[in-house]
Amino acid sequence: MDLEMRDRWLNRAQDRVAGAGLRAGAARSAVIELLAREGQCLLIVAELTQMLRSQPVGSAASVYRAVDELFELGLLHRLDGRDGVARYEIADPEHHHHHLVDEGTGDVVAFADQEFERAIHALAERLDVELTGHDVVLRGRRRS
Repeated sequence: MDLEMRDRWLNRAQDRVAGAGLRAGAARSAVIELLAREGQCLLIVAELTQMLRSQPVGSAASVYRAVDELFELGLLHRLDGRDGVARYEIADPEHHHHHLVDEGTGDVVAFADQEFERAIHALAERLDVELTGHDVVLRGRRRS
């Protein structure tokens, strides 16, 4: 776990939630704390709900609602899988990675590649676009 990323995202999340006029309810606070610790790569809401089982967060619907609110505030990235399940991770402008979905196994693998990042930024320049973010999901089957 990247502790600097955790702390940076936690502070940003608390500021955004307060700035949006949302109260710091038990479910939302617990989800934010959990995502700061565990959400640096993809999680499904059912996993979050399971991890929060021992805490007084209300119903699973409260967890789903909190995740939806955080996504709407731009605090989470969402990857919609072909299995119909959305996966979430914290959005941090200083830390970026992409994902490869192995269509043979269903595995989702995070990867970072500086040459790929340079190519994306160069493309944005050629298109005369001020790049504010990007999400890339590669899909395929491993050849091994």
